[in-house]
Amino acid sequence: MRRPLALALLALAWLGGALAAAPEAQDFAELLDEAGMVYQQPPGYAPAPVEFNPVLPYQHRVVSDDGQVEIRYVVLPLDRVEIDYDDPHSSAPEPDHLFTLLFPGILTEISGWGRYKSREYPEDEALRLFRADWAAVAVLEVTPEYSPERRQALVVALHRNGHADAYQIFLGNDVKRLGEEAKRVQAALRFRE
Repeated sequence: MRRPLALALLALAWLGGALAAAPEAQDFAELLDEAGMVYQQPPGYAPAPVEFNPVLPYQHRVVSDDGQVEIRYVVLPLDRVEIDYDDPHSSAPEPDHLFTLLFPGILTEISGWGRYKSREYPEDEALRLFRADWAAVAVLEVTPEYSPERRQALVVALHRNGHADAYQIFLGNDVKRLGEEAKRVQAALRFRE
């Protein structure tokens, strides 16, 4: 197995374990505070119960008023990242560099190893929209294990050095609608000044 893929799988396994091990009753607001982030519920969306997901656990979820779009939020404060990677060359990635591994790893997992298209936001746009050092977006079809009723996803990934990685996963059955919704409400989750 190539080393970058191995590290991506290690990082993704750690993420899944860290999220699954988090207490169910953890308050999303407390998690945002720890990550240095703010969240404002998007207009036209209502909170929905968080349900365990074996592919990629998440901490908060909202559904559009018409029930056609769901947004799952994954927030990972970097202070919680501990990598126990036994490598004689000490090449374990630093928490601030995991986003380059986690983003494609997450896309691979929720697509069931399918294909996806992604692009990075320009630095100035990432800063303006999310107060992030890095941001990217991807579109893909999701595996039924991730979402049995919604087959398309648009994923917005955010990273701010020293703070957190975060993912907004827009789910639905119409990728055009997902794009419109993402443009309209993606800045609901962002880093504080």
